[in-house]
Amino acid sequence: MLSIKVNKNQYNYEANITDPNQEVYVFLHGFLGSSHDFDRVTDESNFQWLKLNLLGFGENRNQDVDQADFVQANQINDLESIFAKLKLTKINLVGYSMGGRIAIAYALKYQSRLNKLILESTTAGIEDSQARKIRQDHDAKLAEKVLKFGMEKFIVDWENMPLFKTQKDVNDTSFMFMHNQRLHQNHNNVAYSLLKMGTGSQPNYWPTISNLGRLKVYIIVGASDSKFVQIGERLSQHINNSQIFIVENAGHNVHFELPEEFNKIIIQ
Repeated sequence: MLSIKVNKNQYNYEANITDPNQEVYVFLHGFLGSSHDFDRVTDESNFQWLKLNLLGFGENRNQDVDQADFVQANQINDLESIFAKLKLTKINLVGYSMGGRIAIAYALKYQSRLNKLILESTTAGIEDSQARKIRQDHDAKLAEKVLKFGMEKFIVDWENMPLFKTQKDVNDTSFMFMHNQRLHQNHNNVAYSLLKMGTGSQPNYWPTISNLGRLKVYIIVGASDSKFVQIGERLSQHINNSQIFIVENAGHNVHFELPEEFNKIIIQ
């Protein structure tokens, strides 16, 4: 595991990069995840890649992070500092769920560094101000629950959400890996992420998402995840130069459930 420090925060990452001037796939995991979420995608790949632990998660979980640093604008500035230090100029940015929301924000600000944008099971935000406030209140209650009861109780309820039902069908070993990874996250960082980087707290990018039309954009969703199929189709309608892939026999986490199928999509 490699490490890099930017803007006072330490980031751990894994990389297979021999020529930073050529295409590099950069993977951003979802909430409660880590760089290891994409291990089965990169293990036998023939492309260059960088897998980051996002702020406060995975191997970054033990550092004390200021709440304010979890704000999305600060996180994308950290990403830009990392990419600049590593001298990456042709990034294929892959973002899943929370990582996808960060990827959208990054692409809107630093589009010139990107070659492709790959969005998996993610959204451009919540348009309606009342709905956004309801989601902020919901995320705040989740954060309070984490701080009060700890990770174990939180994870039991989290994994019973219908959104993650298909993950349990992969195999016991893979699901236990995902379960243990979630269980051992830092409860403070989990709470701060919910408060500052939850879907309710991120800006509404729907009015500006069409600006990504200058990029090649892939949108990936699992056919069993009806909510994000609808959101993905809407993203595709808003972004001119985009293509949507609805993957059969998969739910919210396509790269975890069907890594080979995911690979075929992102490298085409």
